[in-house]
Amino acid sequence: MLHILKYRAKCMFMNRPLMFWTLLFPLILTTLFGAVLRHAYDLTTFETIFIAMIDNTAYQKNTTLQKTLKSLRMEDTPMFKVQEVSTKKGKQLLQKGDVDAMITIGDETTILVKETGIKQTMTQNFFDEYTQNEHMAMQLLAAGSTPEQLMQTFTNTHDFIKTNNEENTNLSCIFFYTLLAMNALFGGYWAINSMYSLQANQSTTAARIAIAPTHKGLNLFIDLFLNIVFQMTILSIVFFYMYTILQVDFGNQLGFVVLAIFMGVLAGNGLGLLIGILLPQKDIGTKTGVLTSITMLGSFLAGMMMVQMKYLVQVHAPILAYINPVNMVTDALYSLYYYGVGERYYLNLFSLLIFSLLCYLICYRSLRKTRYQSLGVQ
Repeated sequence: MLHILKYRAKCMFMNRPLMFWTLLFPLILTTLFGAVLRHAYDLTTFETIFIAMIDNTAYQKNTTLQKTLKSLRMEDTPMFKVQEVSTKKGKQLLQKGDVDAMITIGDETTILVKETGIKQTMTQNFFDEYTQNEHMAMQLLAAGSTPEQLMQTFTNTHDFIKTNNEENTNLSCIFFYTLLAMNALFGGYWAINSMYSLQANQSTTAARIAIAPTHKGLNLFIDLFLNIVFQMTILSIVFFYMYTILQVDFGNQLGFVVLAIFMGVLAGNGLGLLIGILLPQKDIGTKTGVLTSITMLGSFLAGMMMVQMKYLVQVHAPILAYINPVNMVTDALYSLYYYGVGERYYLNLFSLLIFSLLCYLICYRSLRKTRYQSLGVQ
């Protein structure tokens, strides 16, 4: 077993293309992110957010929202400056850049923005929480609560935003969390390479391994172990670079950060093994292309290119958030940074565990049942 372990480790270390895509490429991308985004979302000084509120019947009746928007302040600066306009006028103001967002109140709150940035993100976060509090207030009202108690509910929104402004000011960390999650899924490259080396119809090396007196499960376990060790080592280097050189804020619970990354590596390796099993007749380049496509799509949906995309997916297609391993890792790091260790953090880790176990189970059973009529090994 030790001989097999050393041989497989040497093969992995000498694989230069995979070393580039799993180590050098993430470091290059991290450097670019650091140069462009590291200070782009700092809240050292707050500027009032200008919003165009569509003056419809739903907004006119919602006097609580009107009072809340007027009362919110960041220290001595009003948080929002509201212009009550028609839909046509609101679109004109948004197009000219005179407002940061256009809001339409109705059965669902609609937010339109021309560009992404800290003001748009804060606006989205406020109305997201406001909607949740509004539903809670309706339940309290039905239970007999007084108007003063309801107003106190919405005052808590102000306290929440103010706390985030003082303690968690660097919102650009979300992009780095997504980049770490993407790199964790890149561990699937090693798994695809492993399946190529273990499926006898893929290469002569795999054919020799198949007829060797070693259990297939042992070979799979050795490769799985090495994949995890290699990718965790690579991610440790990337994480160290982010944390010490670029000074990305991960909070004070670094042990739980490492745990979330580790669960992402398990999911990435499981996904790579699954692709290797489901596409047995495809060459290794096609398989890595499929993994790259899935990972990049998952990164986009998790908010890597646009923070608002993560919210839009959660609202309009939540099933995508629950089956996207990139989003699971990102959301675990995000919830840990903003809310600490809690239900949301553990839910993401549990989802990653289920995803990984399903992938591993399918791969093991498929590899175990595979038979070859002729290997052609000399």
